[in-house]
Order: sequence, then structure tokens, then C-alpha cells
Amino acid sequence: MSVVLNEYAWAEEAIRTRTLGKKPSETLGRIAKYYISRGSSKKETRKLLETFLRSCDPTISIPKWSNVLDYSVSKAIKYGIIDIDSVDVTDEEMKVIDSIDGRQTRRLAFALLCLAKYWDAVNPTCDHWVINKDSEIMSLANINTSLKRQSAMYKELNDLGLVQFSKKVDNTSTRVCFVKPGNVVMKLCDFRDLGYQYLMYHGEPYYCCESCGVIMKKKSSKMGRRVKYCPECASEIRMKQNIESAMKCRSYNK
Repeated sequence: MSVVLNEYAWAEEAIRTRTLGKKPSETLGRIAKYYISRGSSKKETRKLLETFLRSCDPTISIPKWSNVLDYSVSKAIKYGIIDIDSVDVTDEEMKVIDSIDGRQTRRLAFALLCLAKYWDAVNPTCDHWVINKDSEIMSLANINTSLKRQSAMYKELNDLGLVQFSKKVDNTSTRVCFVKPGNVVMKLCDFRDLGYQYLMYHGEPYYCCESCGVIMKKKSSKMGRRVKYCPECASEIRMKQNIESAMKCRSYNK
């Protein structure tokens, strides 16, 4: 499941925009938790989810979604809504990460640290264990490499004493061993592109889109006009501006 710090605000936005997103089951799960947190009963939440589905697609078949809706409600009752302001990285933790050899391995260590702190905030008894799948972790760290290379990076972190693995054969969780107190040097409010956020912190040519918040690499590191939007948002903004301009011209000509 994708990491969202403020599920309350996230659910409100999904309801406002009537968006199921790329992972409908996750969307329904978070919206179910949103309604439960607002005092809705199990039965009421189930009906509200149906209403949300119909608002996204009036032609949708509710019976086909029955199992997903039931699961979303039952899980929402069991697990409370997540509402975290930010995840903080300290100077001592950053020093440890920066001392690691290998650009990708540093990004992996950073992503693991952020996830460990996220799960600690969700569950104080978590003790720095990261339960995400390896594929999710690599995606968050913006690492695209072979499984052999991934294993080598984990082994390197383990050899350095920075992570440890579960002794259970069927448990792939990883415990981060370098969570340290210190001055906060980085506050994370968005868990997309953790690897790029690490690189941007260290002055590499990346930027944060002012519209959607995604982290992108600059096409050129040369000096020039500051980049504000990612290509997708820039295209949408230009289209909106063109439409507004055309409407003004029509109004003026009348």
C-alpha cells in the first residue's frame, strides 16, 4: 500500500474530486477509515462507500464491488486513520547515510529510515521495523536495478550494522538500526520519490512541482528560469490558460 501521511486530508480530496485513482481498493480503504473516524457506523460507512463509487462512475455495478466494500469497512474498523504531520530526519541520521559508499545504497538507506519512522509513528511499538515489500521500497527510493544488485545493497547495509533482518524464514521485514536523536535537518510531508528528495537535499538538480508535489529532475542544471511545474501539470496549466484567453477574446469581441 502506498504511504500517505495524512489519510484524512487525502480522503477528503478523493471525495471532492470523485476520484478512485490507480488503486481503487486503497482509495476505498482510506475513505472508509475517514467515515469511521467521523463517527459513522459500519452500516452507514458501507452506504457512504457505495455513494462514493456511484459519484465516480454512475454506471458502476455495486454488487461486483461488494467484497471490496465489505473488506474496506472491516479493515477501517480494525485500523484507525493515519494522521501524521511529518517524518523528521536528524543531522546524525543524515551523517550516517552520507557516509555510505554507493549512490543507490544511500538512497535505499534513506528510504528505509523514512519508512521506519513512518511505521513508528503509526505504531509506537513497531521498533523501527519496515514491513513494506522490497518492490515498494525500491520504488520509493527511485531505484531501478536487478534483484541481484538489490540484495547486494541490503547485504552491504546489514554488514555495516545499519539494518537487520527477521529471523523468521517467511518474514521479509527489515529493522533500521540507525535511528538517532539530533537536530532536524529535513521534514518529509510527502513520501513520493524519497530517493529524489534525498538527492535534492544534497543540491542535485531536482525540483518539486508546485502543483502536484512530484519530484522531477531538471533537464539542464545550467542557470536559467526557475522550473515550477512538472511537464504534466505545465501542460494542464497552459491548456487552462489558453481556454481562459480564448473565452476573454470571445467576450471582448461581443
